[in-house]
Amino acid sequence: MGNLQDTDRTLAAAVALTLDALKLAPEDAAAKRLAQKYAAAIDAAEQSQDALDKLGPKLLATLESLGATPAARARLKEGSAQGGKPNRLAQLRAARPA
Repeated sequence: MGNLQDTDRTLAAAVALTLDALKLAPEDAAAKRLAQKYAAAIDAAEQSQDALDKLGPKLLATLESLGATPAARARLKEGSAQGGKPNRLAQLRAARPA
């Protein structure tokens, strides 16, 4: 069993607040659920630092993909400032085979 914590002080609660503030499309449901699962797993872990080290970067990447971090929002803003045109890095990524 993991550490007992006030629900308003958990990572899962913070992630829930963040996700609720976003305007996500139905097709974002899987990424949203993944972020929730990562946060809950980190909160429930016996070795919280190990879980944070292992799952924290994955949670952050998931949140970034949803536009839920300052860096992701800056990239979105930059894209709209360029008239919606992708920057050079985005063009290179799009041209790369999957």
